[in-house]
Amino acid sequence: MPLQYFYSEPDNVLCVKIKVPVVLAEEEVQVIVDNVAILPELAQKIDHIDARLNEFDSRPIFVHENGDRWISIIEEEGWERFGWRWRDHRQPVVKKLLISGILHKQIYYVDKNDNVKHVGEDIPFSTDITLDDPQPVVNEEDVFIQLHHKKIDMRWDLRRGSRLQQTGVMIFSVKVVEERQIFVQVCPRIDRRCERGVNIIKDGKFEAWATDDTPIYWGASNVVRENGGARMGAVANEAASLFQTIRENLVPTGTYRLCFDVTEIPEVTDVIAGTVSFTLTAEIVYFDRFGNQIEYVAQSYTATQIPDNSSVRLCLNAVAPRETREVLVRFTFDPNVLNTSAVVIDNVVLECIRAREEFFEEYYGG
Repeated sequence: MPLQYFYSEPDNVLCVKIKVPVVLAEEEVQVIVDNVAILPELAQKIDHIDARLNEFDSRPIFVHENGDRWISIIEEEGWERFGWRWRDHRQPVVKKLLISGILHKQIYYVDKNDNVKHVGEDIPFSTDITLDDPQPVVNEEDVFIQLHHKKIDMRWDLRRGSRLQQTGVMIFSVKVVEERQIFVQVCPRIDRRCERGVNIIKDGKFEAWATDDTPIYWGASNVVRENGGARMGAVANEAASLFQTIRENLVPTGTYRLCFDVTEIPEVTDVIAGTVSFTLTAEIVYFDRFGNQIEYVAQSYTATQIPDNSSVRLCLNAVAPRETREVLVRFTFDPNVLNTSAVVIDNVVLECIRAREEFFEEYYGG
């Protein structure tokens, strides 16, 4: 995703108060510094002069005017967001800048013995600038000046062997900046990559149990550990449930596939006039950030669709809405009061198999 983008879909976003530098004005400044230096000895010529700007300082000069003169600009920029109330006081306006600094030079010259020597020199300077477009400010104390793109050109003329006439031309840009506090909307949740082949279910093989009827990562009722899986119907003629909520690694707009192995275990209990009669329901339920159910997909299987003492692989798909923040996977065992069979659930997998094209970033190795 690019560093800047437009987000047009409605979504709940977090607003954060931040302080940002706002450029009020930008001016190019040219300062010419002329001076004559007396070298410590006679020189044949000047080899070169290195120059730099030291101790640069600039401060804005404010005048206070009636806010009515600036109300059109203020309304256009929406200054109420910055906490400015033009009716409460006269408006501070920055019109001029005072600039000062020191032009530091290293003068390299050739003496009478053809040796290159150097001598340092510091020349203070000051100037002022009137802005082409005066700018109103919210708070004078938050206004400062930034210096950019310094260029110095030195010209010289050596006279009488030790008298050096110099002209330094300094060109730089200054920006008048005010730090303002504003509220911004934090970037909405960006859709994650749909990673195929990644099971987001915890302990889909039911290997972690606290006790024989309490799987660690699953909620369970009327469930018992059996043959490396979870048997639903510890009491065969009573309802059983097995469920897990996932909040991590979800991809809104992703199509999720829930697959699991199921085996019927016949005659786990003796019931007078008993029979095999139950319904197994597998569900995928999506919720938004407030816990509201926003999508529900379920598939039910009767006893005749599940083989005795051997497993069958069953699957169902469900698309996650854009607002999805968590998903519930749930198995429900609903028996007849005369039911004598149970089912074993194992190898549960929930994976994203695709996402809508505009929200899907393909992954290319590496």
